[in-house]
Amino acid sequence: MKPKIIEKISFVILIFTGILFLFPLVVTFTNSFMTELEISLNYTTKLSFFDLYAGIKEKMIDMNLIPMEATLGQYYDTLVNQPTFILLLINSLKITLPVVLGNVVISLLTAYGFTIWKWKYKDIIFLVYIIVMLMPLQAVLVPNYIIADQLNIKESYLAIILPGIFSPFGTFLLNQSMKAIPNEYFEAASVDGANPVYIFFHIVIPQMKSGIAALIMLTFIEYWNLVEQAVIFIKDYYLEPLSVYLSRIAEGKVGIIFAASCIYMFLPLWFLLMGQENLEKGIELSGMK
Repeated sequence: MKPKIIEKISFVILIFTGILFLFPLVVTFTNSFMTELEISLNYTTKLSFFDLYAGIKEKMIDMNLIPMEATLGQYYDTLVNQPTFILLLINSLKITLPVVLGNVVISLLTAYGFTIWKWKYKDIIFLVYIIVMLMPLQAVLVPNYIIADQLNIKESYLAIILPGIFSPFGTFLLNQSMKAIPNEYFEAASVDGANPVYIFFHIVIPQMKSGIAALIMLTFIEYWNLVEQAVIFIKDYYLEPLSVYLSRIAEGKVGIIFAASCIYMFLPLWFLLMGQENLEKGIELSGMK
């Protein structure tokens, strides 16, 4: 098979796959402008009198992309008539922002230590980091719960924030990125009399902008969408993050689920669109696939 034909087939497959993955987002966005009545009619399988009269015995869900009457009613109901939504949105930020900030600081310092200081057991310790990073979340939830119980923080945000701050993934990502910095930079700075603190702030951090941006985006998205930790540690309904509340938001009105989902997805999508270049470069420098 000729290379051009293979390239065209690959292009078609990629386009089809992209459309397949984007379709739920498009449906969510366009349906957020539909009225409550239209959504109820489209997304119910119950047969009405008119359906039976028309001879319809089985009704399928109708996923319309274009609303018959565009309206912002869903957004109004979500932001104005659902004060709990805003409260839990703030709860999500209370969890996510400290984790992002703390994880970036700890990961930078730890990765810097692994990069420039020559420890006898450095490789062994870094291997432990990788092993912990590869462990599934379910495997570390029980130890986290036991430690949180001993520290008397098991029903607070700290039970989620502290493990997130000390997550080994950030150290691994930034350490791999720091390896891309030429050793000549460190040697030249040392010859000029620069101490490790000066090298860290004036040489390492300016070279790590893409890696730091990638870590910020990946950490934000991970903890913005957390569910398991919140279900286990947060018992108070008004302290839950928005990611948990979305599963129950449609109990009263089915229509607002699309608008609520669009608002919920805005920040992660904005991060990805604005920082796509830095994300790609940061992952490329880290050597991750």
